[in-house]
Amino acid sequence: MQDFSSQSPELVKSMRESLSTARFNRYLASCGGDDGQALRLYQWNSLISQSLYVYIQSWEICLRNKLNDFLVWKYGPAWPDDERRAVRNLKADDQRRIRACRQRQEANRKIAPAPTNAIVADLSAGFWVSLLSSKYDIAYAWRHNLPRVFPNDMALDQSVVWEICANTLTLRNRIAHHEPIYDVPLDIRYQDLQRSVAAMCLGTHAFADVNCSFRTVFAHRPI
Repeated sequence: MQDFSSQSPELVKSMRESLSTARFNRYLASCGGDDGQALRLYQWNSLISQSLYVYIQSWEICLRNKLNDFLVWKYGPAWPDDERRAVRNLKADDQRRIRACRQRQEANRKIAPAPTNAIVADLSAGFWVSLLSSKYDIAYAWRHNLPRVFPNDMALDQSVVWEICANTLTLRNRIAHHEPIYDVPLDIRYQDLQRSVAAMCLGTHAFADVNCSFRTVFAHRPI
């Protein structure tokens, strides 16, 4: 990692001003007011966020597709339009999400009903993670059906899956909004990402593992 703090004072000053004082002050506070160290920490935070992208992308795409497969198995291929069973079994917030997504896709594509695959791709990660919470234990019988989503790890149960995916969602959102993640137990989050992706699909896990630079970047965290 090339140390950006060694650039000309004018460039460093310009970059800091673009970040905003409020954003940079958090890094300064974590580095005891040391400007150079704070800038190195900001730089590392950007690089470690980048390094996790391929695993988070793999996790999100795999999760929504595996859960869609489960819902298709349970309700049929047009489950987003099944108000009597599939939508009715969703909690209020998730009902609003699916209906808003359905209406948006129908308006954008000018067809009704919108294709299930378009709705699946449009629904937020938060929707999919919500389906793994304990509030769906009865509706989806996760005690028996969880292996349909996570077939490669029989040690996983609903509570463990929910904790892993909820933590991953928080990490995903912080990265997406360019927030600090240096204060997150990233080694644990990375292990959880590996486990959850491998539990869903060994091929996707292999793809993410080959293309992920997390270990290298994590090893060079500024002190």
